[in-house]
Amino acid sequence: MGSSAFSQKKGDRDVYFGNKAYKAGDLKSAVSNYEKALKVNPANNVARINLAIAQSKLKVADQSVKNFDEAIKANKNNQALEARLNYDKGVTLAKNKKYQEAVDAFKKTLLNTPEDSNARENLQKALNELKKQQQQNKNQQKQNKDQKQDQKNKQDQQNKQDQQKKQQQQQNQSQKMTKEQADKLLQALRNQEKETRKKLQKKNGAPPANGEDW
Repeated sequence: MGSSAFSQKKGDRDVYFGNKAYKAGDLKSAVSNYEKALKVNPANNVARINLAIAQSKLKVADQSVKNFDEAIKANKNNQALEARLNYDKGVTLAKNKKYQEAVDAFKKTLLNTPEDSNARENLQKALNELKKQQQQNKNQQKQNKDQKQDQKNKQDQQNKQDQQKKQQQQQNQSQKMTKEQADKLLQALRNQEKETRKKLQKKNGAPPANGEDW
């Protein structure tokens, strides 16, 4: 990634010290100074560009891209600068695996500077990575779909087994009730037969103790 618009704005102490910190490798201090400069003057596009670059180095991608976008928007008819900002933005996005957005940024760079071989090379790399990413996403979606189908099949099988078990229990319970009812009916018949015998014996008298008389 190049140092887009890393020039010192005359009279801007915060940008100056931010530049010194950046060159010394103290990126956090650089970011702090650039942010101070923007608080004093939000229209300071040099401070915003340098802030975006430092944030990219610190891998604070979302904030970096946001500042690149604002710097591009504030840029006034400087095609070379716009191309460079889109290039740096594309690099930041590609490093964070946001390949579709990186592709768009590199294409914008080439619209302004078609001869930029680095932008062309990075565009091709981003396209290749985007294709791989899309294929991986497709494979992951298929895998998730297959897993869901397997889970559904297992659940359906479990539900079927539970239903069969429930039906068997109900059948066993029904058979048990039928046996109990049959036993009660048989006992009732026996009791009724005993009562009938008692009544007959009472009506006809007791039978001889030793059988018939001689």
